[in-house]
Amino acid sequence: MKIGFSIESPAFKEDDYILLANHANLEQLLTELNSRDVNSVEIRKLSRGVDDDTYKAFNESIQMIWDKGMEITIHGDVEGDFKGEKFSDIYPSMRYILENFAKYQSEIIIPIHAIQKKRDETSFSSEEIKDQTIDLFKKWTQMIEAENLPIYFALENNRSKETAIDPGNSCKEVLEMVKAIDSPHLGICWDMGHLYSNLTVGREIDMDLEQSIVPPKAFLEKVIHTHIHSLNSTGKTHFPLTEEYIIPLDSYVEALKSVDYEKTLNMELSFDRYEKDAPVREMIYSSIKRLAELK
Repeated sequence: MKIGFSIESPAFKEDDYILLANHANLEQLLTELNSRDVNSVEIRKLSRGVDDDTYKAFNESIQMIWDKGMEITIHGDVEGDFKGEKFSDIYPSMRYILENFAKYQSEIIIPIHAIQKKRDETSFSSEEIKDQTIDLFKKWTQMIEAENLPIYFALENNRSKETAIDPGNSCKEVLEMVKAIDSPHLGICWDMGHLYSNLTVGREIDMDLEQSIVPPKAFLEKVIHTHIHSLNSTGKTHFPLTEEYIIPLDSYVEALKSVDYEKTLNMELSFDRYEKDAPVREMIYSSIKRLAELK
């Protein structure tokens, strides 16, 4: 298994000291990650439509990642109304990536959420939004198959929120959508922190802390990417993999090994949530070390 690391979008456009984990610039952070055997960087996230300056900045950053011998994954986006016959038409911000990735990696993994709606801004039910998600990814995967592109979407299980209607807020529903779409170009992104967050508040369908904290084998067998982060004492997500925070990481990695998972263990941290209270760099490096010992 490889070790991956998510970096939030603003850090690809400007030197955001906090989002770069207290490094002076992106190159410095990438150099440190690379020296610790991190070989995959996730762009979190890449909107489908961006202005020319943002497009240029992202592409320069992505090229920097490739030039350091690292691969990329793209946290994808379903928002927007772009039409066309090719994937580059409906996801125009990925054109540079699509034109160049084959020189640096064999495939592109795109972890992505189901369509979501704010509860107070829609009349759609969860079942209707689920159907919309299925229809969207059937179209996208058929387009990718027709172009023979090595792109693989990874539908992500989300944290259940009272403010949103989200058909992907449980492992059960994500698996149902993946089965309904039934494409070799669609798998699952297992967000371990989201699952454990749901379990701690009793919001994970057909799973609870008393019976099983590990998703069923049918779910695990569809996993092609991961998002890994811990919870703090109040249940907030995207914290480091250190002793101060909680997640049953050993059990989760063992579950992946049981189905011969060989892809990326990807950390998805939010440095701005604890930057003022914790030694961010040390926590990141400790998190990387913990993952490396488990892979």
